[in-house]
Amino acid sequence: MKRTPPWRLIAIALAVIALLSGCGGTRTVLIPPGEPVQLAEPVEAYIYVDVNGKRERSADRITLPEGWWCLPDPNE
Repeated sequence: MKRTPPWRLIAIALAVIALLSGCGGTRTVLIPPGEPVQLAEPVEAYIYVDVNGKRERSADRITLPEGWWCLPDPNE
């Protein structure tokens, strides 16, 4: 029986590792535009506030707690 050269075994092992590294673990779910989403962890973000009937960005970031729902602006 003929022996396989070590470089070929290394190449096969690297190819198997590269192919298997993309499998399992992380899953991405795409949400259609305009759908509400629920936060899975706290998020720090700027928010819009109503100032004299005008929408303005907050001066500082605030923490949105886990479990809160984020909804799209119904006017847009």
